[in-house]
Amino acid sequence: MKTKLFFLFVIVFSHFANAQEVNCANKEKQLSQFIADSDYAKALDLWNDAKTSCPTFSEKMYVLGSQVLQYNIEIAKPEDKEKNVRELIKLYTQLDKNFPNNKEGSFEKSAMALYNNKAGEEVEIYMLLDKAFELQKSTFTNPQAIFIYFNSYFDKYKSENSSVTIEKLLTKYTSVASLVEENSQKFPEKADENGRVLQGMNSLMDFYLICDNLIPFAQKNFEANKSNASWLGSIAKSLSVSCKSAPIFETISLELHKVKPSSKSAYYLATFYLNTGKQEKATDYFTQSILLSNDKMEKATTAYVAASVLASSDKGKAKEMILLAIDNNPSNGKNYIFLADLYANGLSECASNDDEKKAIYKLASDTVLKAAQAEPRLKTTSESMSKRYLQNVVVDKKSKVKSVYLGCWINQAVQF
Repeated sequence: MKTKLFFLFVIVFSHFANAQEVNCANKEKQLSQFIADSDYAKALDLWNDAKTSCPTFSEKMYVLGSQVLQYNIEIAKPEDKEKNVRELIKLYTQLDKNFPNNKEGSFEKSAMALYNNKAGEEVEIYMLLDKAFELQKSTFTNPQAIFIYFNSYFDKYKSENSSVTIEKLLTKYTSVASLVEENSQKFPEKADENGRVLQGMNSLMDFYLICDNLIPFAQKNFEANKSNASWLGSIAKSLSVSCKSAPIFETISLELHKVKPSSKSAYYLATFYLNTGKQEKATDYFTQSILLSNDKMEKATTAYVAASVLASSDKGKAKEMILLAIDNNPSNGKNYIFLADLYANGLSECASNDDEKKAIYKLASDTVLKAAQAEPRLKTTSESMSKRYLQNVVVDKKSKVKSVYLGCWINQAVQF
């Protein structure tokens, strides 16, 4: 008898569960249709029913419900805004409770709902953003929210009787900056927005990102973070601005290049060696940086810097670098101006007679005129420089010399 009752219970319960699931599926489908039809009054009634009758049916139900509540916030009178925002926050709380592994970023969205609608207190918004940073970092991707979070923490540091020390501030700065960099890589379409966030953070921190603060901070925290590429990259970037010759900058950059070699890690090392008088090493890492980069503009910028470094000591290598800059960014006129000057300054090395001297100046003139072709705004400058070069090119009309081949590091023929 007990066995029969048990099976009867199972059958009845299974039937009820199946009916409930079908019912919830229908509600989800209907809710979606109401939203598609912009019938938000019916959608709200249905959501209010579904949140109690189908709380664990699906994450999609909550996403649909959030759209309904967002609409209600948008159309609400100013005095009703906060009430509607609180309803949305309840939805996110219920979502996290019933689907703890969801990827909706509930804390961030709750904080921004308060912020954008001028509801709640600053401390509440900060606490929600702090939870987003600590507990839901993978979905903490809104550039505005991240800047608000760091700005709030910075304000805590600046406030009287603050418990936030300079070390805590630097720790927060490096960890938030690391998150922004990661988000830029994950979402290239938001690279500009994330770049502005970093600029804003750096503007706030300008007075504090000095060697007296950065060096001891980096030394103290290096061992604990030596395998953390994000931390290494963030602190290396800060050191590269004002502490270019500090030994800890080399240590961190080398470790970063070991853990996660990139155009940036190579550039940091090039910067350190350049500022410590090790030009050969600097050139090697500049070259690595160019090879590791997938961005033509970055390649061109690095090549130009490398060419500038080499111009006085190895004009042949400098020429290689500036031609690489031109190849990757042919629309930048300053590259041609640099190359023209490089040719003109090679007179003592590459000209052994008058014809070769004239050829060098003619080549410099031809090259600098390309600057105006690339950037019309440089027309006056390039023509002025060309005229100056050509003052040294007086060709005898009776001369049979129509072309001169220049060897040395120039290695090209010049036509008269």
